[in-house]
Amino acid sequence: MTLWNFDINFLSLIKDFMYLSIFLILGTVCRRYGKFFQKYLIPNNIIAGFIGLIVGPQVLGLLDLNMDHLGAYVYHLLALTFVAMGLRQEKTSWGKGPLSFGITMLSSYIVQAVVGLLVAFAFIYTTMPKLSPSIGLLLPMGFGMGPGQAFTMGKAWESFGLEGGAATGLTIAAIGYLIAYFGGIIIINRGIKNRETNLIKGLEGITEDMRTGVVKHGKPEIGSFLTLSQEAIEPLAFHIGLIGVVYWLTWVLTSTLVGFMESHGAVKFAATVWAFHFVLALLVAIIVRKLLDITKKSYMIDVGLMNRTAGLFVDFLVVGSICAISLTVVWKYWAPLFVMSVFGTIVTYILLRYVCNRAFDDYKFERFVGIFGEMTGTLNSGLVLVRVTDPDFKTPVAEDLVYSSGVALFLGLPLLILLNAPMNFFGNTYKGYWITLGLLILYGVILWVFWRLIGFIKLTKPNFKKSK
Repeated sequence: MTLWNFDINFLSLIKDFMYLSIFLILGTVCRRYGKFFQKYLIPNNIIAGFIGLIVGPQVLGLLDLNMDHLGAYVYHLLALTFVAMGLRQEKTSWGKGPLSFGITMLSSYIVQAVVGLLVAFAFIYTTMPKLSPSIGLLLPMGFGMGPGQAFTMGKAWESFGLEGGAATGLTIAAIGYLIAYFGGIIIINRGIKNRETNLIKGLEGITEDMRTGVVKHGKPEIGSFLTLSQEAIEPLAFHIGLIGVVYWLTWVLTSTLVGFMESHGAVKFAATVWAFHFVLALLVAIIVRKLLDITKKSYMIDVGLMNRTAGLFVDFLVVGSICAISLTVVWKYWAPLFVMSVFGTIVTYILLRYVCNRAFDDYKFERFVGIFGEMTGTLNSGLVLVRVTDPDFKTPVAEDLVYSSGVALFLGLPLLILLNAPMNFFGNTYKGYWITLGLLILYGVILWVFWRLIGFIKLTKPNFKKSK
């Protein structure tokens, strides 16, 4: 619970906010005028994060950024992002898109975990006998789930022998971001060349505004509506206040649950519960939203404002997560990190390419691009890549991708428990990690059998040509 009880003075908090804000503005300027960043559509928050990493204490030492503070910000911003997502408007029409996307994500997590463990064991039995196998389980956390989850789980696993686990998780997530955008744009360019895209005929589909990141031409899009009178309260303040109430309820629920577990001899699971408090945050948010729907009070929540607020949290989360990367840890684990990233990317690409050809009847390439971006970066990177292939979001791909994240989270609860099984059930032994590896493979097989039985995936010959 150190991420809730850490000491920080007000001046340090304000300075951290100012620094992260400066980095975001500089990142925006770099994207606006940097042709390289425009070519590969690198988001401002990633540029900002690497600016902070360079000017911070680990490289140039121009600013006194505190790594512990940044880690705590990442931890809490992750949960706040899930709260904002849970309070948004419910999807009215589901179909098989979100479910298929969700199972595809779970399959990707499992495959990445298997690859990560195999690479970790390869180093343990050859050149790095003291390496903790848990580093392999951070691959799906960093690639598939993002910096927040990678940090929180890496932090929790430090007590089980993974030295610098939090920084290692953030490093894997940063590598994943780069793969998502650089790899994604290369995949899109190739898809356009091979006429696999449905809506764009060439790279002219990427507008100048998309390249620069600044809406300079045409009428800007409407991002939100005012659901309350500004004379009474600023609507944005109300939305942030509602998020704060939900997060307080999350803290109460988590504290109560941990207290109950500790009183019944399950102390060793307490750290895991705190690490996964973002799941409880999402559950509480969904319950609050449902109560507001039932009482017909949900009209006060604007989807656009919640989206903008979630985007705000994500931007600062990404900047803070990259700034908090420990170069010392990167150097220590560079070999396994490099090998895991290479094989993880290759296997993820092959799996998603295979699945998207069989699980979907329409917009196969657009779906593949979007989920590749999410399974190596985050939901945001997936949506960015989808927008390149579907500029006006005319297809259901973007919406399905958003809601599938919630589907994957709930269907993947057993996976989250399984990823912690070596520490919580097998005494952090090598044998426990091998058992977990076998259980992951079994879980994947069961998942695919279920998927096949419900008829949402076909075992047909690959045909990834243009589809409508």
